[in-house]
Amino acid sequence: MAEAIAIRAPTGVEVTESVTSMGAAGITGLAEGLAVRLAARVPGTAGTMLSWGSLIGIPIGGVIGALFTRGMLGDAMKGIAAAGFGILGYSLPELISPTARKVRTPTSQLGGGAPVKEITAGAAQRAQQAVRARSTVEF
Repeated sequence: MAEAIAIRAPTGVEVTESVTSMGAAGITGLAEGLAVRLAARVPGTAGTMLSWGSLIGIPIGGVIGALFTRGMLGDAMKGIAAAGFGILGYSLPELISPTARKVRTPTSQLGGGAPVKEITAGAAQRAQQAVRARSTVEF
């Protein structure tokens, strides 16, 4: 039992397994994140099918691959399954109950979402007069 909790240097097999799993997880995260982000821009049902298909298909494919393969390929599939389920868990709340998002229009891009106010004629002179009135010192 004491051997189960001992700290020791990893063997080459353990390092290879970890690096393969983490590498596959990183690549899967990039690819699936890109697919979900691009699916939001695809109009209609195709976007919904692309986002849900990648969010469900990639983890399921990773689990099936991990169960039926051995060696480095099995380790890579474990990483794919782990990344797929991680992204599914991250994305699921927004997909089930979407929050209100700001609509970006040309006017909202200028003010960071705030409406743009147009300046009327004589506004610059009135602003200068207001600054002069506040800067005078009265005793």
